[in-house]
Amino acid sequence: MVQQLTIFDALPTVAFEVGDTVEVVDNVDESQIEDYYYLQDYVGLTGRIVKVIRGPVLQYEVEFPKRRNGIIYHEELRRG
Repeated sequence: MVQQLTIFDALPTVAFEVGDTVEVVDNVDESQIEDYYYLQDYVGLTGRIVKVIRGPVLQYEVEFPKRRNGIIYHEELRRG
């Protein structure tokens, strides 16, 4: 059986998978004050993806050595 999907049924492409090593980059507008200051604790750090969070916006839980885990948006990460 073939099922027709709408554009709303499509899942975003996951650029990172659990276990991938990533680096946090400063890719947030300073006008988003809460996001900006949250991210500053992680910018430049390398960590490992421990969970993919699919929702309206693609996010990841990232584990950092000797720091608490962070929830980081897809746009704020690059391969480490």
